[in-house]
Amino acid sequence: MLVFPIASGLVMGGLSWAAVAFTTLAVSGFLAHESVLVVLGARGERIRSSEASNARRRLLRLSGGAVVAAGIFVVTAPADAWHAALLTGSLAVVVGVLLLARKTKSIPGELLVAATFSSVHAVLTAAGGAGGRVMYLPVPAWVVSFTLATLSVHAVKRRFKGRGPGRWTVAATPILAGAVTLLGVGGFALGYPLWGGAASVLPKALAVLVLSVVPANPRHLKRVGWTFVVADALTLGGLFWLVG
Repeated sequence: MLVFPIASGLVMGGLSWAAVAFTTLAVSGFLAHESVLVVLGARGERIRSSEASNARRRLLRLSGGAVVAAGIFVVTAPADAWHAALLTGSLAVVVGVLLLARKTKSIPGELLVAATFSSVHAVLTAAGGAGGRVMYLPVPAWVVSFTLATLSVHAVKRRFKGRGPGRWTVAATPILAGAVTLLGVGGFALGYPLWGGAASVLPKALAVLVLSVVPANPRHLKRVGWTFVVADALTLGGLFWLVG
């Protein structure tokens, strides 16, 4: 979920010092996630007792790199990139609070993470000097794509386990995927830019619809994940075509 918005942002916006710096900042934050969980004991007391010191050292190194990257971004980023970064930063702060509270694995927490990652695209394109639909159109496309994936995985787990969070996802997921499919087909046929953005998410929506009809066993979630990666790669290509 982080790689694809970074890829679309860097390609559509172009390389710049500000874009590279914010990419470094985003990746550092992502890599720090596991170390934070180890230090908090979320991976178990045995792992914390054996790995906490290494995790703290990794956090220190990542924090140093993030500070340097943040400084470069502050000095080199244009105003539009600053505005977009404020949104991403605000979302990231909320994610950090949820992480400390160990709530990021809830459906709302995962959807918030998806929105945070998606917003990175806008920052990177603005950092490269791009604007308009190049900056804004891919963001909701990534949000919808990652939301579909998140809900679909929870629906699979719920359908087979019959318990846990997200009971409503079993019914809501195919409805959302069907709506995106209709909007995508209609937008593609009519050439309407906003609906056309939904057309780029068609691969993910169709994959989710298939999973709703022929549900996968939770043991096969790795295959489901790679299917979603392929769908996101097709979405990336569709976004390049739409804004090109």
